[in-house]
Amino acid sequence: MKKLSIFLASLAVLVGFTSCEDKKEPTYQNPTSFELNTPELQDQYYQLTEGNTFEIVCKSQPNYGYSAVCNYYAEVSLSDDFSECSSLTNTNATSSRMTFKDEDLALAICSLMGITKDDEGYVFTSPVKVYFRGVAYLDGVDGSEITSSNVVTLNQVMPYYAVPSPGYIWLVGQPEGWAGPGAANIAHYEPWRLFENDDEIGSKVYHGSFTINAGEAMFRYYTSMTAWDTDSYGTQEDDNPIEYDFTGNTFNGALVKGKGSFSFPNWGGGDMQQTVDMANMEVTFVAL
Repeated sequence: MKKLSIFLASLAVLVGFTSCEDKKEPTYQNPTSFELNTPELQDQYYQLTEGNTFEIVCKSQPNYGYSAVCNYYAEVSLSDDFSECSSLTNTNATSSRMTFKDEDLALAICSLMGITKDDEGYVFTSPVKVYFRGVAYLDGVDGSEITSSNVVTLNQVMPYYAVPSPGYIWLVGQPEGWAGPGAANIAHYEPWRLFENDDEIGSKVYHGSFTINAGEAMFRYYTSMTAWDTDSYGTQEDDNPIEYDFTGNTFNGALVKGKGSFSFPNWGGGDMQQTVDMANMEVTFVAL
């Protein structure tokens, strides 16, 4: 009986110890390495085509000490030392089976080769060898970024001329006459576009200056020329304008996805400089 009691007591201590071990929180550790697989397309001729994608797949993943959901992207270069490189966005940021757009790689190659708008129409006559390395990191964790321990290549990539150009949106309403967004009206809306600055491509901040007659300032913005109910931005979701007083020389307001127009009944006429910041969803109008 005494031996049985000792055995049970020992077992209880062992179970308690194991239980404590099971309850330990996972501990973050700096990862040491991860690798990429050799791409299936490595030695194949690969013609970049807008709208297509390709993959670079991780062979192993960084060990952060626990099952972490990390982000992946790639760096691309035309030399194996990556003395000059560009980043490629993984279309599924947390997937180790990284997928990239052909047009993003074409843009990166042109940038690395120094091809600019001055070289419009540049024609590639032979494929190029492109080097890739993966990068992984944890959101909000300083020092968690790690680069793959190996570099992989696509040896026969045929690029095409691809240089970033300023994005734009359209003003719809007065003063253009409410022609309506649609493919048939593309030419009509050419003068009613707001553009990103050349040094702010990708910022989603658009600028334009328009002459608007007195009492005729009522408009909203569209990011595509498809239909009235698609990609409209203004003052509110409902298709009703909101009236504002244009006092002084400047108006600042919020931008909302929807069909509510900006309306300024007391607009005195003249040129209006417009800045539409779709990154921060705000507008600034200045009477010139």
